[in-house]
Amino acid sequence: ASEGARTRRGGAFLRWSEASMSANAPNDEPETAASDLARGSKTQDEHMSRTFFARIERGNNLTKCGAKTNPRDTAMLIAAQARACVDCPTLQVVGPQSTNQAMKAIAIARTFLAKSGDTDICVQPEFIHLEDGHTGILLHMSKRARRTSGEKEAQTLKVASGTDSKVLGGAISAFAREGRRTTLIAIGAGSINAAVKGLAIARKNVEDEAIDLLCKPEFTEVNEGITALRLLLLVEQT
Repeated sequence: ASEGARTRRGGAFLRWSEASMSANAPNDEPETAASDLARGSKTQDEHMSRTFFARIERGNNLTKCGAKTNPRDTAMLIAAQARACVDCPTLQVVGPQSTNQAMKAIAIARTFLAKSGDTDICVQPEFIHLEDGHTGILLHMSKRARRTSGEKEAQTLKVASGTDSKVLGGAISAFAREGRRTTLIAIGAGSINAAVKGLAIARKNVEDEAIDLLCKPEFTEVNEGITALRLLLLVEQT
């Protein structure tokens, strides 16, 4: 494996280098679905039986994303597991750049799935305290039926890198209690990180109210060709 890829217990840490990109699952698993799909060296049945089911059987369905993770390779992993009869991976991120790469990967995976008419995926962020003392975010993904979600009726909130995530979380949770659809627009790593943190805070705010929040990330163009990430927020009963 290249210097850009290493194995860590508890999940595959996807990192990108110019020479190659591979993500090793722990111990006896030589490669993950991301590296298999990126190289195209294995058949679908082979990598599904050796990678998906083997990883999940060992309780290892966590993929750690870094600031240099290649979003397209991670998207291939997400889309492949979304199409298979296994759970989607959970992405672990720490910091704005890591969060940015992971959310772009999920948006790309949704594009892959839409082109083939497959199932859709939604994201639910959750804070996690790591052993090194840092606070990270887990991006839980779940499969959903593909359908129009009422984007036109949604209240749009623009998120900047300096947006207070606690204030944003309060606004999101207030809209959720009223049953109103909300869309977040974010441009750049800092604003995307603030949006994801705001959603995680909002989920914490309403966890005792029999409702939960999830989002569908996708790319959109704003301001004459500038690409932004749009997060359509949905409310569901728990």
